[in-house]
Amino acid sequence: MYNFLQNFHSGWAYLTLLMGVLFFVMVGFYAINKKERNNFITKLSFFTTLTFHVQLIVGVILYFVSPYAQWTENTMKDDTNRLYAMEHPLMMFAAVVLITVANSKLKKSEVVKMTPAILGLLALACVVSRIPWDAWLG
Repeated sequence: MYNFLQNFHSGWAYLTLLMGVLFFVMVGFYAINKKERNNFITKLSFFTTLTFHVQLIVGVILYFVSPYAQWTENTMKDDTNRLYAMEHPLMMFAAVVLITVANSKLKKSEVVKMTPAILGLLALACVVSRIPWDAWLG
């Protein structure tokens, strides 16, 4: 069960990154050109938010079954343990909150504004900053 969840979480991360980049680029393009929100951008926003939320749910389950996210007296002293136990989960949660707020702001306006694009970029920054690159790519 743990291996399946870990592999799913790692594989789904590619889709999450792709959707985040696509969200930022397309919403930014619409905002710069002052285009009205249409069906494409609404669906893109919804599926990006959905992708981030699925990643979060699987990540929360992994957090409780993973041997890496353990709280001990040395958690804050060990870089790897600190990353898995605190930094990665908190930054990913922040990314999900940011992309959810971006989706909400996008749904409320007729003309696409720059705020959702900026929030999407911040969400991407949160994700990219705390991906355990050594474990993910190695």
